[in-house]
Amino acid sequence: MSNPEDQETIYVNHHVVMGEALERLTKNADFQTVIVEGYLDQCVKASVSLLAVPDIKSRGERPAVFEDLISASNLQYYFQQVASFHEAAIQDESGELNEDFDEDEDSTLVDLH
Repeated sequence: MSNPEDQETIYVNHHVVMGEALERLTKNADFQTVIVEGYLDQCVKASVSLLAVPDIKSRGERPAVFEDLISASNLQYYFQQVASFHEAAIQDESGELNEDFDEDEDSTLVDLH
C-alpha cells in the first residue's frame, strides 16, 4: 500500500499534467473554434435568446433550454477547477511558486479566448 507522501505525489502530478494539458488545449485553434466559439459562445447565446421566445415559454420548453445553459456552465466550471488545482499543485509548501512554473502563463481563471 502507498504511503501518504506517495499519494500526495500522485495527486500533485495528476493536477500538473491536467493543468498543462488544459493550457495546450486552450491554445489549440480547433478547440477555440468548436468549443469556445461554437459551444460556449454561439450555442449559449442562442439558448439565452430562446428563453425570451413566447412559444418556448408556452410549450414549457424553458427547462430544456436551462439544462443547455447549465451544461455550458458546468464545462466552464470544470476548466476553472482544473486550472485552480494546477495552480495549487505547482506551489510548494512555503507558498512560493515552483521554479518550473511560468508565472506569466498561468492564472486561476482560465482565459478560453
